[in-house]
Amino acid sequence: MRNLNKRCFLILAFLFCAYLTCLAQVSSKSVSGIVTDEKGIALSGVTVSVKGTNITVISDKDGKYAITLPEKSKKLVFSYVGMQSEEMIAAKSGSQNISLKSSAGMLSDFVVVGYGTVRKKDLTGAVGSIKSDQITQVATTDVVQAMQGRIAGVQVIANSGEPGSGAQIRIRGIGSINGSDPIYVVDGYQTGDISFLAPGDIESIDVLKDASATAIYGSRGANGVVLVTTKKGKKGPVKFVVDSYVGNQKAWRTIPMVNATEYANLVLQGYANDGNPLDTSSQLYTRLNYVRQNNYHGTNWQDEVMQSGFMQNHSLSIAGGNDQNRFRLSGTYFTQDGIVRNSSMKKYFLNFSNDLTINKWLTAGISGAFTHFDKNYYNSDLYSGVLTTALAADPLTAAWDKITHNWGRADISYTNNPARAVDELKNNKGYGNYIVANAWAEAKIIKGLSFKSQIGTSLNSGHNTSYSPQFFIAVDEARDQSSLWERRSESKSWLWTNYLNYTKTIQKHNIGAMMGTELQQSSYNDFSATGYNVPADKDLMYLSSSQSTDFTVSSNQSQTSMQSFFGRVNYGFDSKYLLTATVRYDGSSKFLGNNRWGVFPSFAGAWVLSNESFMQNFKPLSLFKIRAGWGRVGNEQSANAYGYVTSVSGNNIYVFNDQLQQGFAPTTLSNPELKWEVNQQTNVGADINFMQNRLSFTADYFDRQTKNMIVSVPIPSYVGAGAPRVNAGTMSNKGFEFTGSYSGGNQLKYRVGANISFIKNKITNLGGGAPQDGGGIGKIGNTTRTQVGMPFPYFYGLKTDGIFNTQEELDAHKNKDGLAIQPNAHLGDVKFIDVNGDGKIDDLDKQNLGNPYPDFQYGFNADLSYKGFDLRIFIQGVQGNSIINGMNWNTRNGSNAGGGWNNFETIRRESWTAASPKNNQPRMTASDPNNNMRFSDRYVMDGSYLRLKNVQLGYSLPTHLLNNLKVSGLRIYVAADNLFTLTRYEGFDPEIGSYYGNPYSYGVDVGTYPQSRTFRAGISLNF
Repeated sequence: MRNLNKRCFLILAFLFCAYLTCLAQVSSKSVSGIVTDEKGIALSGVTVSVKGTNITVISDKDGKYAITLPEKSKKLVFSYVGMQSEEMIAAKSGSQNISLKSSAGMLSDFVVVGYGTVRKKDLTGAVGSIKSDQITQVATTDVVQAMQGRIAGVQVIANSGEPGSGAQIRIRGIGSINGSDPIYVVDGYQTGDISFLAPGDIESIDVLKDASATAIYGSRGANGVVLVTTKKGKKGPVKFVVDSYVGNQKAWRTIPMVNATEYANLVLQGYANDGNPLDTSSQLYTRLNYVRQNNYHGTNWQDEVMQSGFMQNHSLSIAGGNDQNRFRLSGTYFTQDGIVRNSSMKKYFLNFSNDLTINKWLTAGISGAFTHFDKNYYNSDLYSGVLTTALAADPLTAAWDKITHNWGRADISYTNNPARAVDELKNNKGYGNYIVANAWAEAKIIKGLSFKSQIGTSLNSGHNTSYSPQFFIAVDEARDQSSLWERRSESKSWLWTNYLNYTKTIQKHNIGAMMGTELQQSSYNDFSATGYNVPADKDLMYLSSSQSTDFTVSSNQSQTSMQSFFGRVNYGFDSKYLLTATVRYDGSSKFLGNNRWGVFPSFAGAWVLSNESFMQNFKPLSLFKIRAGWGRVGNEQSANAYGYVTSVSGNNIYVFNDQLQQGFAPTTLSNPELKWEVNQQTNVGADINFMQNRLSFTADYFDRQTKNMIVSVPIPSYVGAGAPRVNAGTMSNKGFEFTGSYSGGNQLKYRVGANISFIKNKITNLGGGAPQDGGGIGKIGNTTRTQVGMPFPYFYGLKTDGIFNTQEELDAHKNKDGLAIQPNAHLGDVKFIDVNGDGKIDDLDKQNLGNPYPDFQYGFNADLSYKGFDLRIFIQGVQGNSIINGMNWNTRNGSNAGGGWNNFETIRRESWTAASPKNNQPRMTASDPNNNMRFSDRYVMDGSYLRLKNVQLGYSLPTHLLNNLKVSGLRIYVAADNLFTLTRYEGFDPEIGSYYGNPYSYGVDVGTYPQSRTFRAGISLNF
């Protein structure tokens, strides 16, 4: 009986367990699927959880997940760093795939600000942002160029199209006549440039534009702050990402020049117009007469010096980690052959980061970057630059003389042989290294209170050489001895930052406070020397191989330091009313005594009207926020490291006792009272979003006033030294910015965005000093002027009224005494305007001819995707600016007055002749007695342009096709950069910066290396 009972118990227990198993099977369900991003690339490390429970799984390297839900649970939550979290009702059974969208553009996004982050919806200042996919869209290693046209109020102008060239960035106009460069902050480390970063290593860029946002950086934030966040490792399986592209580039435009026959006819016409035709027995006439009969096709010098250039970029990154340790390591290799022969660059990038969670209250990390470059560089110069000589050299000269086995001699234009000049570029070499390292630690002291300490350092070194070989073409075109110029430079800096951060929420009150201190020291030194009679053998091409004791040597060094104390308070009530106040106290070694320290405060507030109860019935509105801010920041980059000390020079010769003696004399007087320049800015703005933030608008108005601007004031000439620099100038920049975007779609997803900004610049005070002329171009003279009431700088020269087409016009151009205003003018010469009516043409007749700053600048982008295909379009442009085409001196001169007959642009076919008196180009003339080519508005051209900056078409393979390949994402694409440009400017390219970095020559084109049109094909691989 007892055994029977035992058996019955076992049978009942077995049946009960089977019942529970069946019940469990009925009461729970399993769901599996694949998680991808918008492009169909699998996402590993996605957290998939059952809402309301602790049940969580992580997607694998192929994006696959599988999860079991309890009976009453219906919703799954998918979350991933950098993506919008998604909720989804679980399917009853089977597979359930999902695509996560990027979190870019969400109000819950955080924006990097000074020494912290803030949610976009809590932002009180003017901040613009771009993300990693926009940064890598354009083919460049210069991150600043990738920002062009992306952010309202931020103007980016490429210095040139030369491989490895940088760009100028101006945030809300020109901050000072002495310096307007912003400060860059890379993961908390402040630096002067970001050339050490590969575009693919950047997660985001945030630009602080108004003083309420930049004042936390004090004197470093006078011209705006560019905050760069690099990519970091994230929790999840180790991921490999390969990005690679190859491409070809060429000049998008060449200058149309006359052929050899036309050139010969125009030169002969010039002598005839002067009433002094060439002697038919002269060698020059014989040569020109032979060519004008179509017996010689001539040399196209642009073809001789330009080429199609190959470019390639390859990068590999490895990232991953866990709760305690996250890392990322990347390497990039980039090469580019320029569109000018023998100009090229190779660049190598290495970037790493490691973030550690040591325990519950302590985190730490290290990061670093190393960059090395090698390049053959190009010099822009109106008279000796390769491109300018290629336009100036006469087409009758051969690049290589087959009879003499030597370079051809341009003995009509008397210019350098462009082929020889471009050949010498291979001797212009440079290389450099850039190292940046960072370490930080953050401790959570109590709830809401943390302390962070960060120390960083950088080392930037460069080495340039230029070898000029000995050559002989003719007596007047030769180099008697070779020379080698060499320069070595090095800059070092370290920065130590410590700050406390506190946050507290009390019911509807959100309180934040931060205070800290900072120490920074920087040093710079360079040394250059030139030696002569250096052997051409590359193994002996060193200064030590010089066979001459005659050396030219120069050196420079400086050291500066700064100490700072700063703080910020944030307050928000009920997510409706937001206030921010900051202050910074900076001390700089560039100033003395009581002027050494400066206080820089700011205040900003915002009212989120969309969170008010009276706005809740307006359903389409997602956000309506009004912002206002004021701040004052200093500017120390305008001051020299030792501006309070009188500078002296030892290169002065004096006569004592009838003998020449070398001595020292002051060159510039000191000013121990020199102090900070100050930028004071007021900003009013609004953010309005509709349709769950799919449609967004941002508008800002700003008034930026520069005070205490450092200028030179006039002193009597008998002082014998240069004028001291004093704080006596003021400048104004006012403007309006507008940004809008719209996104939507289901299968066809799209996002379009546009920005436009209007900025007006004006000098309001120069301390009583006279207007300053600059922008000099050799024989042309000064072209720009700095003057109160005008933009800095503006173009300043003579105005013209066409040409003298008839004898009646020429006879009527007289002063009140009946004398000719232009006594040397002939029919076909330029008619200059006697503005002041004194009966003559001179400097007193010079007027405003325009300025290099656009009335407005704009950018437009469109991104579309459909079933794995994606299309990106980016357009950028400026409107209303002017450019001085300095090359006109070479190509439209029409005379021999400059020492030779340069070649001519095809527009010279319209030169005035007696047979064609209505032509609008001046007559050809050998002597040019009227000086037709003196600087005037004939050099000034409309610099407006619209450029299709980038078009990119890609395709991402679907995940199911990649499973067998063991990869999680594969995208292939083709792209074109600078595909077309609409402009009325007639030079090589309308993107013109300043001549050799001189702000007084901004917008003056002296043969700037043009931008290129590029075609690329690439692949992105994730596994």
